[in-house]
Amino acid sequence: MDQFRISATGLSMNYLPQYIAEEFGFFRDVDIEIVNDVPVDWTQVLRDVNSGKVHAALGGIWVPCIYKQHRIKDYMAFAKVASRNPWVLLGREPVKDFQWKQLEGKRVLCPGGGGISAYMFLDGCLRENGVDINSVRWIHDFTAGMLFEGFQTDWGDIILLPPHMAEVLIAQGKAYELCDMATYGGPVPWSVYYGLPELMEREDNLAGRFTSALQKGLEWIRAHDAADCVDVLKRNWPNVDPQAAIYKVNRLREVGMWEKTVKIDPWELSHYEGYMVDMGIIDRALDYDEIFDVRPFEYTMSL
Repeated sequence: MDQFRISATGLSMNYLPQYIAEEFGFFRDVDIEIVNDVPVDWTQVLRDVNSGKVHAALGGIWVPCIYKQHRIKDYMAFAKVASRNPWVLLGREPVKDFQWKQLEGKRVLCPGGGGISAYMFLDGCLRENGVDINSVRWIHDFTAGMLFEGFQTDWGDIILLPPHMAEVLIAQGKAYELCDMATYGGPVPWSVYYGLPELMEREDNLAGRFTSALQKGLEWIRAHDAADCVDVLKRNWPNVDPQAAIYKVNRLREVGMWEKTVKIDPWELSHYEGYMVDMGIIDRALDYDEIFDVRPFEYTMSL
C-alpha cells in the first residue's frame, strides 16, 4: 500500500467523508493507507506540505488563494470535502426569527486562533445582508478555547463556534443557537485538500486514487443516517453527546454540507473569493484553473 499523508487544520465533523472512507476501507480498496496529523499550531500544515512530510493539507481554500495571488507558494486544491461552513452562531437568549442585523451593536466573539476563515465568512455574510459592519463590536484575535471559556461567564453577547463546542454550551444551557452558518451562509468550498503541483504529476496517480476513495466516503454519508456511523462520531468527539452528534451530522447533510461530488463548483469558489476581495485580502478573484486541479476528479469519474 502507498501512504497518503495528510496534515489537517483540525478534527471537524465536516471532514466526515474522509473518516468514513477510512472506516469502511475505501482507501484500502485503492491501495492507500491514510496517515493523519493534526498539528497544535495549524500553520504547521503548510510547513509539512512544503517540506514533503505530507502529501496534502486539509483546510480552507483561502490559503491557496492568498498564497497563489501573492506569489508566496503555488498550492493547488484537488478535492473538496465540505460545501458549507459548519460553524454555529450562538446567543445568550433564544431568538425565534433570526436576522443578521441583530448583530449590530453587539459584542461578537469570533475565534481567530485557527485562521481568518470564520471571521472572514461571517463578515462576508453580514455585508451581503446589509449589516452595518462598523457597528459590530468584533473580538476575533483569540482562540476558540479562550472565547468558549469567556462566553460561559460574561464575555460577549454572541459567539461563533465549531459545532462540537457549540453543542456543549447548548447542552449546558449557557447558550442558544441563533443560526447555523451551513444554512444561512450558503454554498462555499469550505474544506479542501491541497498540495504542491508535483503531487498531481505523480505517475502512480496518488491524488486521483485518494480522490476516488474520498468520493465514495462522500456518497456513503449522503446515503446513510448518521446513526450508522455513531462509533466514528463517538471515537472522534467523545465529549459530545452521541445523539446530539447524530442530529448535527444529519442536519449538516440535509442543508448541503456534502454535495454530490468532491469537485469544487466554479460559482462557489468565485463567491467565496469575493469575500476576500471585499476585505482587501486579495486584489482579484483567481481563475478556476489557477487554484483547482481537476485531473484527480476526472480520474475518479473515469472509473
